[in-house]
Amino acid sequence: MEHMLETSRLLLTEITRSLLKKMRSSPILYTFFSAMIFFSVVMFAFLTFFLLHTKTRFNFMDVFFSVFFLFLMKSASDLHTYFITAPQLSYVLSINVSHRKTIGELVFGIVTINTGLWFAFSLLYLVVLSALRISIDYPVEYVLISINVISAILLGCSLSLHFFSSYRYRMIPTLLLLAFCWFSQSLVFIACMAPLVVLHMIWGLTHPLDSYRFVKRKERTKERSQVHLRSPLQTLFYREVTVIWRERLFFSFVSMSIFSALGTGYLYLYGTDLFIPESIQEMMGGFLPTLFVFLGIYIVTMYTAVFPALNLFLSEEKTMWILRNLPVANQTIVYGKTLALCLCFITTLPFLAFIPVFLGVDDMLFLFWFLVFSFLAAVIIAVPLGVKYVGKKSDILLLYSVAMILFIVLSGVGAAMNFLRGAATVSLLPLCLMLLLLEVSLVFLSLKLSALILSKPSITG
Repeated sequence: MEHMLETSRLLLTEITRSLLKKMRSSPILYTFFSAMIFFSVVMFAFLTFFLLHTKTRFNFMDVFFSVFFLFLMKSASDLHTYFITAPQLSYVLSINVSHRKTIGELVFGIVTINTGLWFAFSLLYLVVLSALRISIDYPVEYVLISINVISAILLGCSLSLHFFSSYRYRMIPTLLLLAFCWFSQSLVFIACMAPLVVLHMIWGLTHPLDSYRFVKRKERTKERSQVHLRSPLQTLFYREVTVIWRERLFFSFVSMSIFSALGTGYLYLYGTDLFIPESIQEMMGGFLPTLFVFLGIYIVTMYTAVFPALNLFLSEEKTMWILRNLPVANQTIVYGKTLALCLCFITTLPFLAFIPVFLGVDDMLFLFWFLVFSFLAAVIIAVPLGVKYVGKKSDILLLYSVAMILFIVLSGVGAAMNFLRGAATVSLLPLCLMLLLLEVSLVFLSLKLSALILSKPSITG
């Protein structure tokens, strides 16, 4: 009994210790993130209050599946972080303890963490609803949702375990279970599947080492590029482009841009009637359906600008000391790495190539401007933060924080531009050019600031 759930306790202790350390080293970032989470839950409760009092009809199962898949993706990410890419587990896996037991305890720890988050967020949500004098006397439904959230966490762990392995066909049972959950549209049916989900997770633990530290490598076909002489700026640019190409991110960016354009176009034509209640349509009539176009560009920018801009420096967690000891100026390092984002911007252009199928070509010039503006805004925000927190393993937190900051900035600019476009007497071209020139200046200031932050010894700690 003394050694039962030892791995789970170690995981929880390490996460708690790491969180406290990060909070002490980055108090502003964590305060902002905590406030963002708190107000998101509170605003969701107020939205529920508004929908109920306006007698707006909405599909409860759509809300449930949003929570379901959120916890599914969270647990999949956690298993990838704490098992598949965790080098510190090599010692635990090398001792005379069953691998199945070790990984089972790791999964139990992930389930405990995410279930605790579910109860914490749902309790806050229910407290706010109670303060608004909304009846929350639905204990059976709450228990069913809680059971289904645990099933989502287990399915997320299973999905990650099989996706990052050489036998991806093992994902088929997981995908079938997810399909059954989706098409059932019933809380009771999904809850009844919980024992099957548990058995499926136990089966997945029979071959855990096939996923641990799994990396799919490509064979080198050319060696001439390895000896070609380049300037430091060119070398850094080529290095970052090579990493993005090797990880197949360019193809991922292009496909995401295309699918985002198709999804945005469909929602532009039909999304208002399908997803927006009539009472909200009356309030937001001036912003619909262009709201879906804004969200499409925001998603493309997040994926092709924010993620790679942060990853330029966060990926240097163990190698930043090499760059700092090279006879290369910090400004050259920042410029050379950031220059690779130009190719990332090219991968956003398929969005503009496909969106005219739904919107026409009348607004193409404005959409191109807004896409460029959004991309540059993402670079301005993400690059200094990526440099500031290099090596601190706060990539997910940074992604959420930058996403929220970027959303606030783009929402303000998008709403203002949408309002001005409705005024026939206002010419937007001079204003757009002026904003773009201002933003280009801010890009250079942002890179200067990043180089200054990079010169501080504390960032390597």
